[in-house]
Parts: sequence; structure tokens; C-alpha cells
Amino acid sequence: MAVALSPDQELATKAFLDALSETGATCVSRATAIKFLLARKFDVARAHTLWRQHEATRRREGLIKFEPFEDPLKSELETGKFTILPTRDATGAAIAVFTANKHFPAQTTHQTTLQGVVYQLDVALQSVETQRAGLVFIYDMTDSKYTNFDYELSQKILTMLKVSS
Repeated sequence: MAVALSPDQELATKAFLDALSETGATCVSRATAIKFLLARKFDVARAHTLWRQHEATRRREGLIKFEPFEDPLKSELETGKFTILPTRDATGAAIAVFTANKHFPAQTTHQTTLQGVVYQLDVALQSVETQRAGLVFIYDMTDSKYTNFDYELSQKILTMLKVSS
């Protein structure tokens, strides 16, 4: 679905794409540009900073290529530990839940778990409604035990979300 933009928003989109092109990032689509601009209320400089942080995090954590129909990502997705709920909150924001009691650090890697989270967030953020209304992230610790807890992974998820907010 194409996003209807005001003339000022169209100018901001062009400025954002031009700024990325100047840095050598020529393969960014208009839809991707709008996603980052919506996240920053069409402030081009802030959207550009968000995009740079987003790309740096993906490179650092190895979140570049996703194969959701092949292991280990397929198995990670099947655990159901991270889910985008089929409902929204009162403001229209999508709801994402990380269920900690389904996470067993000894059975997976941080990269695989982060791939599962980011893959599903990418899909959720294809929705214009989610781009506009945002996303609520719930880290559900209900019935979790010490064996489910992974401090370093929790920090990585928190950092990833902070960079994106």
C-alpha cells in the first residue's frame, strides 16, 4: 500500500534519499526511506541518523541475511518465543511479546535469537499502520527461571530497540 504524503513529506523523502545516495547507499527504496522518516516525524537529519544506527547494528550483530525457511532461523521462529500479536493496543500500535520462559540460552545463539526478533519486526514494520502508530514491546518474564535468563541477549535487544526509538 502506497503512503499518501504531503508535499513537504515528499520533499523530505527526496532529501533523505539524496543524503543516503551521497554516502554511497544507493539501494534504499522509497518505502524504506518513508519508514525511517515516519519514525522521526519526517525530520531528515534524525531519520538519517536512525538509518545509520540501524545499519550499523545489523552489521555488528550479523543481521543482514535471513533464511526463515531454513535452520537455525526456522527452528527459532517455531519456538514462539517472540511473537507479533494479531491485535493492537488502544492507540493502534502493534504489540510484540518476547516470552522469556521459552528462551533456553544453551540451545541457541544470540545471533539466531536476534535474527528471529528482527525478522518478525521487519515484517511487522511493513505495515503502514505500524509505521505510523508504532510498536509496543513486552518482555514477558512470567514463569521464567534462571535457566531462561540471558543478560547479554537482553542488553542486545534493549540496545537494538533504543537505537530504533
